[in-house]
Amino acid sequence: MTIATSGRTAVVTGAASGIGAALARHAARQGMAVAACDRDAHGLVRLEADLDAAGIAHCLRVVDVTKADELASFAAECVELLPPTALLFVNAGVLRGGGVLYMPAADWRLLFDINVLGAIGTLQAFVPAMVAHGHGGQVVVTGSTGSMVVAPDLAAYCATKHALWPVTEALDAELQGTGVGVSLLMPGAVATPIFDAVDPDRAPPADSITPEAAAVIAFDGARARRAKILTHPGYVDRAARRFEASLADLRGE
Repeated sequence: MTIATSGRTAVVTGAASGIGAALARHAARQGMAVAACDRDAHGLVRLEADLDAAGIAHCLRVVDVTKADELASFAAECVELLPPTALLFVNAGVLRGGGVLYMPAADWRLLFDINVLGAIGTLQAFVPAMVAHGHGGQVVVTGSTGSMVVAPDLAAYCATKHALWPVTEALDAELQGTGVGVSLLMPGAVATPIFDAVDPDRAPPADSITPEAAAVIAFDGARARRAKILTHPGYVDRAARRFEASLADLRGE
């Protein structure tokens, strides 16, 4: 059963740029109210100008997803000011690079604080209200193709995105019967600034898609309640090879 979204609210974290900003703008084009947050106040100003021009009800706030009190305050405002939430996009995330033996502990902590604990904090702040209002909805947590494959010098990032796989599957099972489902969005190469902190001169991969294209895929998958939403289907074969090799290791083959 697909989710009705018109006239309801889409909540997006990490909404100042990249996929998050595209999700917020796409939600507005679908006739949804928009609740959006980020640490980047300037990016939110640009987004708010677009939402104002479109005449869309919205609530935009500067929020650090690692701060439970800020998330709770933002969630309470959304309940008070906007229609019931149909779609929650748990999208805030960062990337840092470095080898396992050489990446500073501070960078490991940053990645886990934002990508994992920030995601869990967002779920705890928003999902209970989605269940309580009884209208159903879908939660979409932004993982990565790094949720199922690994790469040298990206171990920490991939580890955080791997962690979101069991989190989303367990939460979906825990929410059975509530009308609220959970999806894991796994983007491949998307033309966003996420790699700027690691390699600002990095050329976009040849198979890159736009944030807007990623947002359309995410929305279609959310409405269809797909458990896994993949932007680059070619990764299925890569994941299959990795999983098959791991199963062979477990069997001692």
